[in-house]
This record gives sequence, structure tokens and C-alpha cells, in this order.
Amino acid sequence: MKHLTSIQDIEQAIAENRVCLFYIKAPDCGVCNVMLDKVEKVTDDFPSLCSFYTDILEEPLIASHFLVYSGPTVLVLMDGKEVYRGSQFIDLEELGYNINRYIELLDQ
Repeated sequence: MKHLTSIQDIEQAIAENRVCLFYIKAPDCGVCNVMLDKVEKVTDDFPSLCSFYTDILEEPLIASHFLVYSGPTVLVLMDGKEVYRGSQFIDLEELGYNINRYIELLDQ
């Protein structure tokens, strides 16, 4: 999972990839750090998935641009549109299911 620190890099990654997973964490959040590792393991099952993360304090515009109010938050975007959002208590099984579903949709 790539670590992106600017809104320009994040928007470029979203524009260049059909399906993206964007993980947003807070700096001193223990749950955010633990969930980052777990979400990263889920993304390993999908080599075609573009996945990246950022710290909410590294780029304050993220909160307003993506309407993120708490960490951790995971967004799945397909063709630049948000199709899945999970915050705080992220269901990893549901996340994996949805990623698989969106990738399969594109492969049809």
C-alpha cells in the first residue's frame, strides 16, 4: 500500500486507476495503525487494485474533500466515484467481498 501525502497525488491516483482503495488514518490512533495492517492484507489478494493511505494531518484538505470525520476510514472508489465506505469498525470480510465485486464488474 502506497503512502501518499498530497491531495494532488491522491486525486491523480484515483484518476489513473479504475478501482482504488483509500485508507485514511489519524496520527496517534492505535486502532488506525492496527487496521491499516489488516486492510493491507485484504488488498494483497487483489493485485490489480490501486491501494494507498494517508494521515489526516498530513493533508488537511482530505477531511473536507472526502467528508472524513473520524479515523480509520476506508474508501473504495470505482472510476473516481465512491462505492464503499467504512469507518471506525471496518468489517474486513465485507470490504474484501465488495472489492472483489467491483473488480469483477470491470472485468465483464
